[in-house]
Amino acid sequence: MTAPLKRVLVAHAKHVFKSQAYLHENWQLYNYKFEPDFDQACRESEHFIEILEQNGAQVDVLEREYCAGMDALYVHDPIVTLPAGFGLCRMGKELRSKEPSAIKEWLDHNQLETKGVISDPGKLEGGDVVWLHGTLAAVGIGYRSNEEGIRQLSTMCNTPSLEIMPVYLPHWNGPSDVLHLMSLISPLADRVLLVYSRLLPVITRQRLLDEGFTLIEVPEAEYHTMGCNVLSLGDGKCLIEMQNRQTAAVLSKNGFQVITYDGSNISHPGEGGPTCLTRPLLRG
Repeated sequence: MTAPLKRVLVAHAKHVFKSQAYLHENWQLYNYKFEPDFDQACRESEHFIEILEQNGAQVDVLEREYCAGMDALYVHDPIVTLPAGFGLCRMGKELRSKEPSAIKEWLDHNQLETKGVISDPGKLEGGDVVWLHGTLAAVGIGYRSNEEGIRQLSTMCNTPSLEIMPVYLPHWNGPSDVLHLMSLISPLADRVLLVYSRLLPVITRQRLLDEGFTLIEVPEAEYHTMGCNVLSLGDGKCLIEMQNRQTAAVLSKNGFQVITYDGSNISHPGEGGPTCLTRPLLRG
């Protein structure tokens, strides 16, 4: 998750949000914090894509016919990247239930292989899966992902040496809120993680330290503005929402080149940072 980003899938606001009228009708249904401004969201998406391209990534933009609802903007969640190919998730949020099948159509159309799909009673969302290194993945267990989802993920990976470390997530603000594992952990570089330790289980945090990971703490004041949600672009570069100035300063102090984007209408309303807005398809 920290090698140079070569190819990435992004959903453009113009395809997902459709119009201001659509947003006005649906933003509360999807539990957004406020109604996004359609035109500004489209401009933010354009700039976000430009940043990715300027930093060496081929950007695939999800066409409108594959965008199943407002949360499709957060394209990271309906699929997971496997050691070979991709796995389709089963969403813990009912309003997102159509997203995995829509993404499968896109993957098939682009000749990208799917290895399987999480089926009932399993639940798994991409935001709960953190690849720590080649043979160790941490997976959050909470309102969006469960133990059966982890079991099925392990089967799809088909890698005997792979260890999946369950991380039991707290109740936090309840099932209507989004608390993925990637709300607490963002990989920055080889064995370097940005974390919010206050919500990490002690056993998980200690295991990371025992495995030799360096843990950089997100400033307390910026956890609530998605300061812990940082996308590694590789080669010491990372992307963060521009409001998180304290976090950017901490990352810079630790030797990272920090690039910022404006997520006022694509990140903050639905609480999805740069990792949520992207599904890396190829790193290396």
